[in-house]
Formats: sequence, C-alpha cells, structure tokens
Amino acid sequence: MSSYLVIARKWRPSLFEEIVGQGHVTRTLKNAISSGRVAHAYLFSGPRGVGKTTAARILAKSLNCASGPTPLPCNICESCKGIAAGSSVDVFEVDGASNNSVDNIRELTESIRYVPSQGKYKVYIIDEVHMLSTPAFNALLKTLEEPPPHAVFIFATTEVHKIPLTILSRCQRFDFKRIPFKELQHHLKRIVTEEGIKFEDKAIFTVAREADGSLRDGQSLLEQVLAYSGGDLKDSDVADALGLMDRSILYEISGAIISKDAKACLNIVEKIYNFGYDLKRGCSELLEHIRDLTVIKATADPTLLDLPESELERLNTLAAGVSIERLHMLFGIISKGYEEVVRGASPRFSFEMALLRAAHFDEIRPVDELVSRLESLRQKIDSSAGAGQTQRTAPKEPGPLRKEASPLREAPAKAPLKASEAASPYTAAKPAAGTSGGGLIDFVRQKSRPLAGPLEAASVNIGTDSVTITAGSETEKFLFIKRELLQSLCAEFFGRPMKIEIKASGTAAPEKKKETDPIIKDAVRVLGGRVIEDRRRTNV
Repeated sequence: MSSYLVIARKWRPSLFEEIVGQGHVTRTLKNAISSGRVAHAYLFSGPRGVGKTTAARILAKSLNCASGPTPLPCNICESCKGIAAGSSVDVFEVDGASNNSVDNIRELTESIRYVPSQGKYKVYIIDEVHMLSTPAFNALLKTLEEPPPHAVFIFATTEVHKIPLTILSRCQRFDFKRIPFKELQHHLKRIVTEEGIKFEDKAIFTVAREADGSLRDGQSLLEQVLAYSGGDLKDSDVADALGLMDRSILYEISGAIISKDAKACLNIVEKIYNFGYDLKRGCSELLEHIRDLTVIKATADPTLLDLPESELERLNTLAAGVSIERLHMLFGIISKGYEEVVRGASPRFSFEMALLRAAHFDEIRPVDELVSRLESLRQKIDSSAGAGQTQRTAPKEPGPLRKEASPLREAPAKAPLKASEAASPYTAAKPAAGTSGGGLIDFVRQKSRPLAGPLEAASVNIGTDSVTITAGSETEKFLFIKRELLQSLCAEFFGRPMKIEIKASGTAAPEKKKETDPIIKDAVRVLGGRVIEDRRRTNV
C-alpha cells in the first residue's frame, strides 16, 4: 500500500523553470552552469517556503546529472533520482539546527577530501545554516576559502543577519523574495485544476492571501482546507477551516463608518467578538481595507489591488460615497486604534472606541473650498468695515471749519492748510478736553486694526495734552506693550505730542460677546462651524 503524498511534496519543482517567483535566481544559476562559472559556495537567503532548499536540490541535480553539468537535468538518471529521493551518496543534506557543533562540521570537512563516487561534484546542502555555533563557523572558514575542486557548498537560511561576515564574504549570495500574490494564486489554481478539484475563485484568493508570499504555506493551507471540505473548495469552507473572519464584515464596518452609524459599528464588533475572531487581526484587516478604499478612490485603477472581481465592485461603490480627504483621516484614526488594540488591556473596547471616533468624524472640506470661503468672508468684512467707517466719519452738520478741513471738499484758495493739518483728516477738528476717544479710535482703526479692538474695550478720556486709557488687566498689558505705536498715532491724530497714561481697572470694560460679533457670526455662517474660543489678536 503506497503512502499518501501531500501537495507540498507532490508539487515540489524538479526544474529551475518550475520554481515560482524567483526568476532572478534561476536565471543566474542556469547561466552559471551553462558557462562553466560554478562557484564553490552559495548562500540562499529569504523567507520560509519560497524555494531555497528546492533550488539547492535542483542545482545539485544539474551538476551531477548524467548528461551534465546542465541547466536542464533529466530527472531520469540514477543520480537525479537519488538526489530527488535523498539517497545520493554525493549530495549531503545537513540540518544546521541539529548539527550545529564544531565536531559535526569537522566530520563534514573530513569527508570533503574524497572524490565523488557517482557524479562529478560533492554537494553539501546545509539548511538553517544560521543555527551553527561560532566555533562551527570558524571550523568551516578554511574549507570554504580553499575547497577541493569537486566540492560545492549550498547554504540556506531565513536569518542571514546571524551569519558571520567572514562566511558571507566567501559565498555567492542569492536573496529569495516573497512570491507575488498573483503568481501564488495562479499556481494554486493550477494545482487544483490538475488535481480535478472544483473550486471557487474567492476560495483560492483567500488561501493565497493567507499564505503571505510563501508557496509552501499556501500548499499546506490548501491541503488543510481540502481535508475539511472533503471535496469541492468553497470560500465558506476556507473561512471555517482556517478560522478566518468573513471579509464581508469589513465592508459592513466601512459602510457603517462612512454612513456614521455608530450603533451598527458596535453591533459588528460584538458579532466579531462572539465569533471568537482575533480583534487585533480584525483591526489590521480593516486598516488594509481602508487603504484599498483610498487607493481605488485616488487612482481608480483596480489593477493596483490584489482583490477578486466581486470585491472590486463593492469597493468602488463604497469609494464613491466618501471623499479622499476623509479616507486619509479614517486611515489615521484606525491606525491609531490598532496601536491601542494591540497594547491595550481591553482590545474590544479599544476597537469600539476607534470605530466610534471614525464614525463621528465630520467630513473634511477641500482646502481650496475653505480658501474660497475665507476670501469671500474677508471681502465681505472689508466692505462692511468700509461702509461703517464712512458712516461714522461723515459729519452730521458740517460747519465752516469742517468744510475747510475735510479732504473730501475743495478748500478755498485763500485759506491753505498747514502741512501738519493736511497730513490727517482729523487735525482741523480737535476734540475738547474731557471728551471720549471715539474719533481717535476710528483713526487708530484705519492705521492699526489690531490696536483698535482693545481701545474699544477700554475707557478713553482725552485731556488737554494727555490721553488716559483705563482697561482691564489683560488689555492694559497689551496696550502697554503697544504704547510707542499708540503714542505715535495720537501725535499724528492731534498734530502734537500727547502724554499717554494707561491704567488698569478692577475689571475690563465689557467686550463684545462672541455670539453677537458680526464678524464671528459671518465666519460661523460661511464656514459652517461653531465658536469654541475667540483667539483673535484683539483678545490677547
């Protein structure tokens, strides 16, 4: 009775052309064999299950084939069969994890002196070579530097950083990479097709996704799912056999976030929790899902995503209902939530709070739209301020003196203005001592708007040669800092130097309420927001 051969062994490549996803390695090795440039030591590094040991065996067959050395071993001669079965006397496979002592390496190097009995080369394949001890590596150095012409070393490792530099410098290094998703998916489809197994495309997609770039992992998972289903390969069987979360849940979560349905978000988390799915992995998959949404929204190119057709249609529908700016913010929120789920004591609560933050996050407005609104608001404020200024400065009953000094009227030729009076429209009408500073404030507003606000909130009393300003403590501090500017503006307004006295009162004069300030009201209406704090310079 013949024993069952698992898929990973049955479908193990026997030629360089059959190795999946490592074309840069197989091409170099074939060219080296064809040109006779075979090195005495090779180092194959890379993730698990991507073909390192398989490539080493094919290289050994190519060197010792009866028709070789050849880049295309026959797989029918005694040497090829022996290497494939692991019984060749000229090819030694050593497990570095269990044969890592210096004595093991010394025994190996002693056997190198003897010529091969069948083939042309003695090939030593040491798997997981990084597990060798430091004395073992040292015992290997001299042999690696000056090996006999019939010896070839092939080292394989998943942790190349643990290998001493003295060893690396004596080897030709080949870095195996993760197998691309589409190539892995295509190879798994080929396996089930030739095995005569009925399958769903989404089931193959899920298995290839779980393999994470490792062909051996993909074949092992496929074997496990087939044992669970007992025949046909269905996506539901894959999820049940491997304990995976149904990907439709990701679309339910993202749909609830986009529609701002907080209750639905909590219900979905409860369902995930009750099913026993790993919340950390669920949050990670949601993060990847948001990334896919962002990519499809930004590029509209489905070829950039490793997703089946059925999911691409649903992804496009979701992306159409959300802006790219909000997707960027959602990715940041979920990313922060993932850190909390991983590190927090209660992953479920952290996941729930992350989804609620994402669901309650308001839609982001494009920057150009906000700039346009701000520009419109600025123009409106400027026009309103100009109209109010004209109304405040227009005299109700212009007398002869105002008529002579007004810059809007033509002065009589017989009474030319002095240079100091011509410099300011206010110099011809000086306020009387003891009066309030309304005209002064209007003048200051024209020259320095940030300074006019605090003056309006203060009490201004004009004397014969002084201006007394009484204000609250904060406003008093600001005016004191701006004292030189205020003194210069007063001198320009009155046409003569004025003494500035700034006093602090117990409480500042009542300021405009934020709710009644027309500027703030216009800003709230145009920008569609609400007032939290007024931080204009006038409130310093």
